[in-house]
Amino acid sequence: MGKKLRNVMLHMIGTVMTVSLMFGNAVCVFAEETKSEETATAVSDAEMTPNSEKLVSQKAPEVGLKNVTLNNTDVLNNLVGVTRLFYNGEFSGKFVVNTEPYLEIYSADSIESEVAGKIYPASSGVVEEWGPEWTKVSSGNVTGYISTKDISIGYDAEKLAKEIGHHKVTVTADSLNIRQEADTGSEVLATAIQSESFPVVESGEEWTRIDFGSGEGFVASEYVEESIELDEAISIAEEEERAAAAEETAALAAETQTNEKTADSESSGKTAENAPVSSPVSAGSDEAYLLACMVHVESCGEPYEGQLAVANVILNRVRDPRFDNTIAGVIYAPGQFPGAHNGALDNVLASGPNESCMQAAQEALAGVNNIGAYYYFNGYVDTSSVSEYFVIGGHTFYNY
Repeated sequence: MGKKLRNVMLHMIGTVMTVSLMFGNAVCVFAEETKSEETATAVSDAEMTPNSEKLVSQKAPEVGLKNVTLNNTDVLNNLVGVTRLFYNGEFSGKFVVNTEPYLEIYSADSIESEVAGKIYPASSGVVEEWGPEWTKVSSGNVTGYISTKDISIGYDAEKLAKEIGHHKVTVTADSLNIRQEADTGSEVLATAIQSESFPVVESGEEWTRIDFGSGEGFVASEYVEESIELDEAISIAEEEERAAAAEETAALAAETQTNEKTADSESSGKTAENAPVSSPVSAGSDEAYLLACMVHVESCGEPYEGQLAVANVILNRVRDPRFDNTIAGVIYAPGQFPGAHNGALDNVLASGPNESCMQAAQEALAGVNNIGAYYYFNGYVDTSSVSEYFVIGGHTFYNY
């Protein structure tokens, strides 16, 4: 700030000045009133800073903001950050955290109170009531208090979210080509349909690089809408459920690894003696091949346990009367497997699945089931909205 402007500001503060500070959606007004020598002596010491530059503060009625003391220098510094002062963007009234390994959310504004939940890095929530030391927040199924110094709010929350959040794009056009290079003349790798979403690899003004399941490609930025996904806090009860699910998954993975080492199972594709078993599904060579290709589309980069689990999700649906009773009917059902409609499956049908995906399909058809009766899976799942789940590799398998 220039010397002349600083002098003008100091002069204004010497008479009457009003500054608006925004905390979330709340606005607090701070003003210094000019007092005569007679009235000044009536002001208590508690209302004055040592250098008599105290600004009288008001309490924000909507969020219960505690009285804040600002001196002349504080005001000048805040005026420089005018973007923060008048921020009213997507993260207004919200917070973001990125502290390893996690932050505890307390039931009251004291570390002596009960821990209501935990919030892990790259998570967000709503600011319910701001305070200089403690801020009341809500995130997921948890409402409680968190140390104010450990969270970013409003403008700062948006900046942090862009750095650490999970970026994705949603297709807004009826159909959209996914190209090998950022060029309209480049080869078309697949076609996406309206409302399909993909993880962002790299954002750009004209082209956005995405992961479309079978690899990476480029889509025209004007036909997609980019958004940021952040996690939420989890309650202590939810954390205990996750720990139990993780133990179960580890046990299943260990059992599957043991079965993989059985020579007979690897060579003949027969059901291993100790593997979980479901009723076999009868399928011709064409449907078995289709199943293997769909497993490849959804999980070619996953561990073998994840590939076997994806195959079993499809076959669980075939067995369940709520879904189609054929493999093709399940795979091509509207809105279920995006790869079946955007060209990804067609590419694998033409080139063939890898060996492990073929084996996973064959074992699943024979009755080897490492997930039980799960009917859904995804890379990102709001676990608070499902009844049960467990994780294998990059996929969460769940039921509503």
